[in-house]
Amino acid sequence: MTRTRNSGALQYKSFGLVLQALVIMARKEGNTCSSCEIAGYLSSEPTVLRKALAKLTKEHILVTREGRDGGYMLNRSPEELTLAEIYSAMEACGVRSNTVNETMCENAFGQQMKGACGDILEEMDQSAVAVLQKYTLADLVRRTEC
Repeated sequence: MTRTRNSGALQYKSFGLVLQALVIMARKEGNTCSSCEIAGYLSSEPTVLRKALAKLTKEHILVTREGRDGGYMLNRSPEELTLAEIYSAMEACGVRSNTVNETMCENAFGQQMKGACGDILEEMDQSAVAVLQKYTLADLVRRTEC
């Protein structure tokens, strides 16, 4: 069996990181947040955070502002932004089933297992997205208010 780098866990970590960052931005209500400021709240590295937030900027979930007062801010209201959209923008959709498939060997048995599990894993991924579709960023903000 060939070993490949498992990026699935990294994508889930990035999803968790951006959810936290987005809650912080939502609380700022239209003001920019620098990656250093957000990273400070999250005890994370600004460079790791910037890489994750770049995907959200590319998908127009975030906008960036240059300069002294620059940083990131939400492009839409938290009430309009579903967790499924964020999940999709982070390219986490299908990661779970792909990660499981990567563990299966390339011989005949491995191919049979991929075929046997394919529909089940796809349904599992669709279920996760369906759950995330029910919730918005505003829901997370409300659940985390101190």
